[in-house]
Amino acid sequence: MLGNRKKAVPVNGAGTSESKAIDPLRNLGVQEDEDVKRMLQGSSMVKVRSPRWQKRRTLKLLEDGVTIWCQSHKTSSWAKEQQSFSVMEVECVQEGCQSGILRQMVGSVPEGQCLTVVFKGPRKSLDLLCHSQEEAKHWARGIRTLQERVENMTQKEKLDQYPSRPCRVG
Repeated sequence: MLGNRKKAVPVNGAGTSESKAIDPLRNLGVQEDEDVKRMLQGSSMVKVRSPRWQKRRTLKLLEDGVTIWCQSHKTSSWAKEQQSFSVMEVECVQEGCQSGILRQMVGSVPEGQCLTVVFKGPRKSLDLLCHSQEEAKHWARGIRTLQERVENMTQKEKLDQYPSRPCRVG
């Protein structure tokens, strides 16, 4: 009779949404990386636009292993597009007070807790003040690790892992 056969039960959680969620991280070889684990948990930081304009934001690495989400309360469609970015859109990560804005604040903020995400193209840099020097180092190293791993993937691996983002990952 149709439909009476028992379905195979996945072994060790294989086939569950949990294992699917970690596949990109496993494929990148970073599922045990301490910096990436911290990024997956998310961090509350202060986004700095000027010495006076500072807003608390939560940044979190999404489970695809390449997208970083930045919590914001803005409602425009343009602003919502700017709420996340791929590690492959990042030109470099500068540690300390190296950007123009953060250099203005030297002495009033702990330099070791600052970092700047510099993007490729016209997008403005993202200046961040972390709760601790350790947190800043986790994010800087984590972004660099993820960039290096994605850059070392073949084009086929990139397309297999990120089929909806061929332009952003390549």
